[in-house]
Amino acid sequence: MTGGRRYRLSVLLVLCFALTGVTGQAAATTDVPDGLRVEYSAAPLGLDETTPRLSWHTQAIRQTAYRIRVGVDATALANDRVVWDSGKVVSAVNVQIAYTGPALDSGKRYVWQVQTWDENGRASGWSAPGWWEMGLLKPADWTAQWISGPKRADHDWRDFTFTTDLTLTGKSVDLLFRAQPIGKTYGEAYVWTLARTDKGAALIAQVRHYPGGNSSAVKVTELKRVALPALGDGRHVVSITAAGGRLTTAIDGVTVDTLTDASVAHGTIGFTAKEPKAAIIHRVRVTGAAPFDTRFVANDNAFTGGDVTKDGLVVPGGVPKVDIVLPIEAPAPLVRRAFTVPAKPIARARLYVAGAGWPRLSLNGEVIGASAMASGYTAYDKRVLYQTYDVTAALRPGANAIGAELGRGWYGLTEPNEWYWQQAPWHGDPAVRAQLQIDFADGSSQRIATDASWRTAFGPTLADSIYRGERYDARLHPNGWDKPGFADRRWASARIVDGPTGALVAANVEPIAPVADLKPVTIKQVRPGTWVLDYGRIIAGWPALRVSGARGQTVSMLSSERIGEDGLVVPAAGLIDAQLQTDRYTLAGGGVEQWEPRFGYRGFRYVQLDGFPGTPGPDALTARIAHSAVAATGEFRSSNALLMQIDAAAIATIRNNMHGFQTDTPTLEKNGWTGDAQASAGAAARSMDVARMWTKWLGDFRDAQSAKGEIPEIVPSTPHYGYENSPGWNMIWGPTTPWDVATMVLPWELYTTYGDTRILERMHEAQARLVDYTGGWFKAPDYRREGFELSEWSSPGGADFVNQRGGGIDAVASAYYFLETDLLAKSSAVIGKQADAERYGALARNIRDAYNRRYWDGTARHYRTTDAKGVAGAPTQIQNVLPLAMGMVPDGAEQAVADTIAADVEKNGLRTGVYATRYLLEILSDYGHADLAYKVATRTDEPSWGWWIKNGHGTMFESWSLESRSRDHHYFGSIADWMRQRLAGLRPGQPGYASVLVRPEIPAGLASASATMDTIRGRAAAGWAVEHGVLTLAAEIPANSSGEIWVPLRFGPVRSAAKDATLLRTTTGFAVYSVAAGRHVFEAGASQ
Repeated sequence: MTGGRRYRLSVLLVLCFALTGVTGQAAATTDVPDGLRVEYSAAPLGLDETTPRLSWHTQAIRQTAYRIRVGVDATALANDRVVWDSGKVVSAVNVQIAYTGPALDSGKRYVWQVQTWDENGRASGWSAPGWWEMGLLKPADWTAQWISGPKRADHDWRDFTFTTDLTLTGKSVDLLFRAQPIGKTYGEAYVWTLARTDKGAALIAQVRHYPGGNSSAVKVTELKRVALPALGDGRHVVSITAAGGRLTTAIDGVTVDTLTDASVAHGTIGFTAKEPKAAIIHRVRVTGAAPFDTRFVANDNAFTGGDVTKDGLVVPGGVPKVDIVLPIEAPAPLVRRAFTVPAKPIARARLYVAGAGWPRLSLNGEVIGASAMASGYTAYDKRVLYQTYDVTAALRPGANAIGAELGRGWYGLTEPNEWYWQQAPWHGDPAVRAQLQIDFADGSSQRIATDASWRTAFGPTLADSIYRGERYDARLHPNGWDKPGFADRRWASARIVDGPTGALVAANVEPIAPVADLKPVTIKQVRPGTWVLDYGRIIAGWPALRVSGARGQTVSMLSSERIGEDGLVVPAAGLIDAQLQTDRYTLAGGGVEQWEPRFGYRGFRYVQLDGFPGTPGPDALTARIAHSAVAATGEFRSSNALLMQIDAAAIATIRNNMHGFQTDTPTLEKNGWTGDAQASAGAAARSMDVARMWTKWLGDFRDAQSAKGEIPEIVPSTPHYGYENSPGWNMIWGPTTPWDVATMVLPWELYTTYGDTRILERMHEAQARLVDYTGGWFKAPDYRREGFELSEWSSPGGADFVNQRGGGIDAVASAYYFLETDLLAKSSAVIGKQADAERYGALARNIRDAYNRRYWDGTARHYRTTDAKGVAGAPTQIQNVLPLAMGMVPDGAEQAVADTIAADVEKNGLRTGVYATRYLLEILSDYGHADLAYKVATRTDEPSWGWWIKNGHGTMFESWSLESRSRDHHYFGSIADWMRQRLAGLRPGQPGYASVLVRPEIPAGLASASATMDTIRGRAAAGWAVEHGVLTLAAEIPANSSGEIWVPLRFGPVRSAAKDATLLRTTTGFAVYSVAAGRHVFEAGASQ
């Protein structure tokens, strides 16, 4: 073997066969099946899938038969006492095989094993036993009740006097009263503005009114403007008395105004300002109703926001434009139950927990579960997920105690916001429904279930919000509250509440959990007492504090993606009535204290630390990375360092946005924008195990679908956002096809990646209803929507089709209507619904033909749009990429369209937004422009992925500009799929990798690329390296699969082929071989 070939093979072994960080095995070491999975999990605890699907890795090159045995334990299997025996089944299938035995019992564990036969008819040994355990399958299995904490403080005042002692330190401050969180802000409220003027001061009385219906606008009416003497820098007492419709205002004991208005009858009080530090509030009192009085002494802050100094509460403001602080009504409740366990052997113990909100469970003082957010969230009036925990080892004979701290999560979100979460039909105070089932070895059992016998009190988490952050006062922590022996006599009985109405469903989904920690790379003091910690890259998670200091001292942690020129953190802002991602911890004193937020996650690179005693070191604040704990399944490597950085940024951004569903940004909205997810779906599916998370999320799609068939653009959603005539964003009323198509794309990716036909079956009705609904807007014969909708998104410089007419929006929208319909037709065929396959296939052809009549230029052989006057425009990348990628181009014209795209890219650079970018590089690679695709992918000027990397960023942005609102948006991460499938060439040949296609599109100037994929069948890999003009191509095909290897001939003819490879054909630029399972190496190039 020559030195050059030894070099190339060593490169390939590193790139392809020995990649680290992925769990698949490269070669079999035994003939016994392994890798047993049940519903995508090695050992699922608490399934409610009554016909679970079984998968395994066979060691045979080709499996010809299998036999499955299921029993109640390993001993039963060993003695051939089975619940179900499939018998020998002649089949090559080793994935997604449904259990078809007797009905499964609630709470029971089942053990199973499999035996296979290979291509020579030889039987393997039995696999090591795997297991699964059922959850609670019937409503009657639940004896627990929904319980909540103490009744919240009554701050919904009608007739009262609101008195505040304040110092106006800025230009103005707003005092709200009778405020109600209706609409996107406190849409019903009186707002009294105390302002400095050129001539002195003024009191401006205003009223807010939310009209309701499909309007989101809040009408603000000025009731009166009262001139006042100049306000000095000292303290003033402002008193407002509301008695029916009579509103009287006094300043420093002097009545300055009385007016009559009955617009708003009741509500709470609060403060806001248009600039930071506009006022200091020294005292707040409410009298004449349920009393409220706070003086902000000893750093006590009875409000949801703002910082307390020795002088009082500093009113936040300026960022965002509205940051309303209100009296805290309900700290996170603690609930507990003491119980005694008999002194006899425990066979097993299970804790079943459903949360309305996010419950943090503990047993005998030990936290149970990965985090309070383990189940994510759902539309609670449709489904409520419950967790199952094995707590056998946590119990002890004698005294025990179970406890839960109840976070609000998405169930009890209070801040008004763009999406109306505070007005969701399920909205309420957090609650928990839990039962502990203890089964003893002697056959007896004990059950502890939530009911009125549980005790409750408010805890030290004074306020928690997925958006705003958390306030925690360690002085209020009741030591030992979740342990036996705690005196809870002064606690109240837990409240029995109705709880959410949705069905209880087992959470077969990865928990949102901490997965890694980061230490700061720099710590800088930017002003006295203010430190900014930089963690080097944007993550999703939260800061974990380690501190010691005086009792009552409060440390503030403001997390964000960016810092300003002054070095201070720039707070995330917009769409929510709060300063976002701000956590505050008040010390108990007396030693080292550790705390981290419990009921939400933040997206951040920087944390601004205020109030920290002394100088923070690297251990003072750890950044805890947290997201849905999905496993890595794929990896890409290349000789080009920039490509590696771009890929790492793409995958990190996708992961940062996995929180039980795919969010848009972990920093700002945290919503499940469907269009974002469909754009990056391929990259996600080829790099991580998305099966369980997406299956859960697609259940949310079905829950969100309206009676008409409409799917909102964010899932989950509320009835107030994303539907026809809802008060939310009116641009997304009706079908919005680039977003709606996620209803088809995600299931199709699951089918392609895992061979999952069940998800196609379960989504079929929702998909058909969506296409039928869309057809009511895109009517024959043109199949175009009349009216406005969203289209391509985030093109360079904003020059996309979002705000244009004249064909641009129609072209994108109609193309995605075709894709919806085409995927539905294909899915229907897969699951045997032939009539639907024919019906929707015919509709797809009609849409395509109408599209081509409208936009196809047969002479120029490309697509173009026309303006409102019918004047044809130049062909655009966007309009040509989409129909070519979707299969709409007239037969034989595909190359001409691709050449048009390539010519425009050569001339103008990348001019695509989210959706066309998803396909652009793939099209260039597939149609002979691999060099250009590589050039686009590795550019470092704007717009490009490399532009972000060049400027020091390690995540994808919301737009190509560095001024992008969000720096952690995953949809441009679609490039990672191109790297794996086109550069490295690793693709699924058949669904579930029943066959593997290896077809790299190798550009000039790149020395090597490789990819691995832990498929449902086992490890697949492909990689290549070029040295001295010779290409070495390696591939690994998992057992019970086959491969089709396309060896590029750009460097010369095939010099050596893998042993047992069969040449199928030689086509333009490739020699095509078939191979069986195993590892294969090819060489091509000029003879040496």
